[in-house]
Amino acid sequence: MFPLSEKIKAFYTEHGKIIKIALYFIWAILFGFLIYTTWKSRDQLIPYMVEADYSQSFIVIGVYLVALFLAVSNWAVIMRAFDKSISFWMHAKIYLVSMVSRRLPGTIWYVGGRMVLYEKMEVPSIKTASASGVEFIISFVADALLATVFIPLGLDLSKKWLIPLGIVVALGLVALWPKNIEKIMLKLKHPLVQPVSVQQVIGWLLLRMALVLVGGVMIFFTIRIFEPFRVNKLLFILGARALAGAAGMLTFFLPSSMGASDLTLLAMLTSIVPTSLATVIALLVRIYTTFFELIVGLISFITLNNTFSFRESTSDATIIFRKRIENSLEECQEKRNND
Repeated sequence: MFPLSEKIKAFYTEHGKIIKIALYFIWAILFGFLIYTTWKSRDQLIPYMVEADYSQSFIVIGVYLVALFLAVSNWAVIMRAFDKSISFWMHAKIYLVSMVSRRLPGTIWYVGGRMVLYEKMEVPSIKTASASGVEFIISFVADALLATVFIPLGLDLSKKWLIPLGIVVALGLVALWPKNIEKIMLKLKHPLVQPVSVQQVIGWLLLRMALVLVGGVMIFFTIRIFEPFRVNKLLFILGARALAGAAGMLTFFLPSSMGASDLTLLAMLTSIVPTSLATVIALLVRIYTTFFELIVGLISFITLNNTFSFRESTSDATIIFRKRIENSLEECQEKRNND
């Protein structure tokens, strides 16, 4: 057990109730901020909401759930390359809880939250951080690649604009080459539980691409709530979604990346719909995705807290007791060997 893990356990044992109250308070603040954002944007939203076709919203919700499943699956298959001791369902709950922290300023809450939760399950922080790094590269490469493919289908752009995206894709693929991942983990003194294959990396990329494409379909049907768009606009919207995701990744490590993807999506949509409607779409996507993330994250946190409390659980005590017995047996064996 690493000293950091012991310190984290001791901290939670002593301050468990306070931490739980603080987390629920953060959720309340985020819900309050969401309500404030919606109320502040009412003058833009109400004129369009009056004549909206709400039957399309059921499709949006269904597509969002598919996107959520793909996001969870993408994280789970990546994390299992670094640690195979945890079930898919547990990976899902940790992902959904940490997903909420993306709405807080700063990346440390997103990655750090995962590290803390996995530490509670005896997974070293370096493995969680490494998996998060691979997830970031996978997301960036997939977004850039899809933007390169789909944006030219909707806009008459010079090929020079595609060069930066091509460079990003090339560098990302080099970083994701299995041998390079293995070398990095060896230098970090935490080898992979099993070698990563090219097929695995391709699978990660395909899952992320599927997630981006489903997200684009979700935006397409969001637009159809207000405007009877034809399917021929779908390819451009898929590219817009991919480029917005890549823009969000560029500001991932800045103090706050909130807004970069929204502004990119807004700028792209203004080429096919009026600016006022594009603004409403970007706002609405932000509002309902945040709302769903908060609800799903809160439910996941409650179930996760039942799995392991923010106090030392019986299972923790059992593990500690077993380790003490093992240490005692080893000491006895050493004495016998010396005798």
